[in-house]
Amino acid sequence: MIPGFLLLALLVMFSPVISADTVSTPVTAFDGDAPVVLMHGAVELASKSGDGTKIGSLSALAWDQDEGVLYALSDNAHLYQFEPVFEHGKLVAVNFLDRVRLRETDGDKLKGNERDSEGMHVVNGRNGSKGDSELLIAFEKKPRIGRFSVEGRQVGEVELPSALTDIKNYSGANHALEAVTRHPEYGVMTLPQRPQDDGHFLYSASGRKWPYEMSPLRGNEVVSLETMLDGALLIMERLYEPGVFGGGIITLRRAVIDDDSLQVSDLAVLKSRDGWMLENFEGLARHENGRYFMISDNDDKAGRATLLYYFSFK
Repeated sequence: MIPGFLLLALLVMFSPVISADTVSTPVTAFDGDAPVVLMHGAVELASKSGDGTKIGSLSALAWDQDEGVLYALSDNAHLYQFEPVFEHGKLVAVNFLDRVRLRETDGDKLKGNERDSEGMHVVNGRNGSKGDSELLIAFEKKPRIGRFSVEGRQVGEVELPSALTDIKNYSGANHALEAVTRHPEYGVMTLPQRPQDDGHFLYSASGRKWPYEMSPLRGNEVVSLETMLDGALLIMERLYEPGVFGGGIITLRRAVIDDDSLQVSDLAVLKSRDGWMLENFEGLARHENGRYFMISDNDDKAGRATLLYYFSFK
C-alpha cells in the first residue's frame, strides 16, 4: 500500500499544471457523425485573466518549442503568452502568462493603421536554445512584415516586394496580409487574404511568387499560413458569417512547393452544418507530433467565443 503522503506527491507530480490563472473552459468542438480531423482537445478562453487583463481579438498563433510558450497576437497590437496544459496528450487547459503591447524600435506604442497586426511566426523556436526567439508579424492596413522580440519591441523589418507594400494593390484595406511563415528553403513567405489586382499569389520575401487558387466559395479568404514538418505549407481559408443564423466553413489545405509549381490539395473541410462549433478562426500554429493549434478571433465582441482547438490530420 502506498503511504498517503507519497500518493499525494505522485498525484501532484503527474497531474496537469493548472494554475490560479487558468483562463479556459473545456468545450465540445464537434457534435456529428465523423470528424474530418482528429481532435485532441478544445477550450474556450475567458475574456479576462485573473488580474483583469483583457483577452480577445486573437488573430494569430505561434508555438515556441524551446520556451514552452504559445504566443497569441491580437489584431490591435497586443502580444499574449499562454501555457497550454496537457493530460495524456489532450489539451485540457490554458494558463495565462503575460500580455504586452507591440512597440516601435524607439519604444513608442504602435498606433492607427500601424497596429493592425494579423499574422505571426516564431523564428528560432525549435533550435534547442532558450532566449533567442524572434517573432515575424504581418500587418494588414499598412502592409508589412516586422521582426519583433518576444517582449513586443520591433527589432527590424522584412524587405518585401513593392507589390505587397502598397495597399492600393489590394482589393481593400482589410484584405491584405494576414498570414506569414518561414519556409526552410524559400525563407519568409506570405499570401494575401484575397486576390490582388493582378491575381492571387503566394510570395517569398525575395520576390518569387507562385499562382494560388482559393477554394471556390463566395466570400472565402486566406487567414493563416504555417510550415509543416516536411516543408509543405498548411493554408487555412475561412468563410464565416456571425449571428444566430450564421455559420462557417474552414478549409485546411496542403501546398507542396518547388521552384516551378505549387501543388495544392484539401486536407480537411470543417463545416458548421456538419456539427462543428465554428467561430471566426484565423490563427494556426504547428505544435509537435503532427498536431496543430487553431484559434478564433471574437472581434472583441461580448457573447462571441475565443476558441482554441488542438488537432491532427487523419
